[in-house]
Amino acid sequence: SLLSLVASIIVSYLASLSSSNVAKDLRSDVFRKVTDFTNAEFESFSTASLITRTTNDVDQVRMASFMLIRMGVQAPMIGGLGIVLALQKSPGMWWTIALIVGVLLAVIIGLFMVVVPRFERIQTFIDKLNLVMRENLSGLLVVRAFNKQRYEEKRFDNANKDLTSNSLFIGRAMSFMFPVMNMIMMAGQVFIIWIGAGIVAKSQMQVGNLIAFMQYAMQIMFSFMNLSMLFVFIPRAGVSANRISEVLEKPISITDPANPVS
Repeated sequence: SLLSLVASIIVSYLASLSSSNVAKDLRSDVFRKVTDFTNAEFESFSTASLITRTTNDVDQVRMASFMLIRMGVQAPMIGGLGIVLALQKSPGMWWTIALIVGVLLAVIIGLFMVVVPRFERIQTFIDKLNLVMRENLSGLLVVRAFNKQRYEEKRFDNANKDLTSNSLFIGRAMSFMFPVMNMIMMAGQVFIIWIGAGIVAKSQMQVGNLIAFMQYAMQIMFSFMNLSMLFVFIPRAGVSANRISEVLEKPISITDPANPVS
């Protein structure tokens, strides 16, 4: 247990260090690319969008990188070992684990088919909010001079409400996932006991093997629970990564010659 605790702390530290360096490199690359932009490239991205891509989008990639290192390696290892050991205890009950895992996957896939389009929209709403905020800060004197404070407040309020409603929808969908997965896991445990009790009654399996099989099955399902936490971050990070990639892969229309002549 002490060794596990020390290893967990070290892994968290290294994952945090690695993901922070990924974010640092991405921010540097985007900034250097933007400094080479001409007016033609700036027309493809608004200033507010470039700010969002350098800050919020990079942060989403950083969080996903951390979770990939922290959970993406550990959960499949524990799940894989759990499957091997469970099959050793009771090869004839493999289908119960397959059924429970299949239901869990169906719930996760169904949820993300609903949520992923919202992740794409939320970054656009952040762009819009940054745009309105930046215009107000840079043109504050003009807004006051023409007595347009109420109009600008309404613009900001509309952008803010769009972002809030979208974020609430995603939050509610994600909060729905974990109770449902817990319910499936508990129902799966009852299902394994029910099926196993019949096999034990026929003297085809010992009670100890049934308990061990059930524990391994719980380990496998907890691994999928951990992976589902990873699935919370990856879709939004994927959208953010595409937005960053659009900036980095944008061809520059005016470049320095390869061999400049003085």
